[in-house]
Amino acid sequence: MRRQSNVIPKWIESKLFEDIFRQTQPKYQSTKNFKVYHALAPGENYATIMLKVEAEVMLKDGLTDDLSYMLKISHSGEHLPEDFKHFNVFEVENGMYKEIVPEFERMYAKVGRKVRFAAKSYTLATQEEHVLLEDLRRYGFKNVKRQDCLDLEHLKSALEKLAQWHAASAVMVQQKGIFDVKYQRGMLNEGGKELLRTMLDDSGRYLLKNITKLEGHEEYYDDVRTFFSKFTEIFFENAHVDPKEFNVLNHGDYWSNNIMFQYAPDGSIKATLPVDFQVTRYGSPAQDLLYLIFSSARLDIKISKFDYLIKFYHQNLIENLILLNYSQPLPTLREVHQTLIKYGLWAMVPIAVTLPIVLCEPSEKASLDSLIGHTDNSQEFKNLLFSNELFLKHLKLILPWLLYRGALEY
Repeated sequence: MRRQSNVIPKWIESKLFEDIFRQTQPKYQSTKNFKVYHALAPGENYATIMLKVEAEVMLKDGLTDDLSYMLKISHSGEHLPEDFKHFNVFEVENGMYKEIVPEFERMYAKVGRKVRFAAKSYTLATQEEHVLLEDLRRYGFKNVKRQDCLDLEHLKSALEKLAQWHAASAVMVQQKGIFDVKYQRGMLNEGGKELLRTMLDDSGRYLLKNITKLEGHEEYYDDVRTFFSKFTEIFFENAHVDPKEFNVLNHGDYWSNNIMFQYAPDGSIKATLPVDFQVTRYGSPAQDLLYLIFSSARLDIKISKFDYLIKFYHQNLIENLILLNYSQPLPTLREVHQTLIKYGLWAMVPIAVTLPIVLCEPSEKASLDSLIGHTDNSQEFKNLLFSNELFLKHLKLILPWLLYRGALEY
């Protein structure tokens, strides 16, 4: 099996970072120690490689300081499917950090509210694809362990931030017009359609194989099978943006590993920041809402608190739209629920692709190759993902609920 190399690319050297060190630490004089290593264990990140950069630097006053950053780079050519390049993830994400996020934050500042949406980003003087960010962990930010999923407090905090984000995006369109096309498509990129088809077909096959283990699966098995037989086409045909609806810039990959929390001394959540803005998409907020809840909510609240969570999001959305002087008709709670029914297929992406990854225990088999390949090792990894008892518990609750809502009817 082709494994992701642990070798750090030669272009990542201390000299390249000197300007960044000066931006971070005005007293910077020279670099004493420089270290780069893989920041995440296998199974925590697939589409790109995340590195941690640490430096001990000498200051002009003779003291030293420790600096650290997160550096996202692409897989080497042999690990990257050709179709994946159509998503332009580095161009999109750097644009988000440098153009969109600062504008959103300025919009809130203008109405007297300090809102932060992302880590500070930097740019290295290199032609190599990269995203360089401040290390949020230095400030106490961390992820919830993905297998534990998000409890009610964490979900509400994530939804509060999402409502702020969605409101800013809707107001920005009202003020400046539609977003650049590179931010509009997300996963629905024609160039990457075959790669998406492969992933969804594979997921459907393994899902169907394993739901037969569930008591009562006969009720929904045929509906799920029919749905997956045409999922990709349904996905592209039914995801056109309706300009008459309330639309936002969806984060596009809003799940627990892409949400960091900072805590107060008493353990309560002090701040919440999203990361990973590489598949943003303009359209119904149903996409982000269904993606977050079905990928990351704890099993005991995923369905039982679904309507409550949507109400909480809507309340925060309206407050922020009013704060930012949105002049179009405000979306009603009923309209939000109607879009969740209309775009119910967005629930199947986190269920079939993301949730198995979220709930899987750490595995050395986890890699981009294993996730999208067709080798024996890849099949072994997918069997591990989809036969997981915890994943099947989620499916047993979710699939009948989706069936009763008509989400499998297309």
